[in-house]
Amino acid sequence: MNKIFFASFISVLFNPFLILVFLPFVLVYNATASVSASIGWTAFSFIFLLTLAQIVLYLVRKGVFTNLDVSVRQQRPLLFNILVVTGIVYIIFLYILHAPRVLYVMIVSLLFGVLVARIVNVRIKASLHVATVAALILGVVLGYGAKYVFLLPLIPLVAWARVKLKRHTVSETVTGGVVGSLLLLFIYGFYEVFLK
Repeated sequence: MNKIFFASFISVLFNPFLILVFLPFVLVYNATASVSASIGWTAFSFIFLLTLAQIVLYLVRKGVFTNLDVSVRQQRPLLFNILVVTGIVYIIFLYILHAPRVLYVMIVSLLFGVLVARIVNVRIKASLHVATVAALILGVVLGYGAKYVFLLPLIPLVAWARVKLKRHTVSETVTGGVVGSLLLLFIYGFYEVFLK
């Protein structure tokens, strides 16, 4: 198999947007054990992700963003602003519709992650792919036990794919992994102490 094709496949499979499509289902199901509620909140969340994807696609077509990954560091502040506005609108709708608390935790965590990414972006273009995968896998291991440590090699695999595609340097992928892991540890600790 061609290495570029495989790296592209890995990058698409572990794209933060794609991961966020399934995350609401897992979180709501874990909190409620209701398949119908999980499907409903996932569909609701998907509307926001689809809107966000359409905005990014539009800005790529207009030349504001170079590509769908928003690979140019100087273009990322606009992406972060769009993510924050979309996240705030999402929170308002969660409140209006009396959403499960776990979705509030999810979106506030994501917005906190965007804030940290924006700060880090001043110095280095951290890989959002690697940050998202590192946070997700570490969250699964902390939340569901050491039996899921077999997922940890996915983090360097995603980092390799991003470097192979020349979307990031090694230091940018390492920074993404460290930022994602530290964010998850902070959020997990905060949840365990104050919200559980």
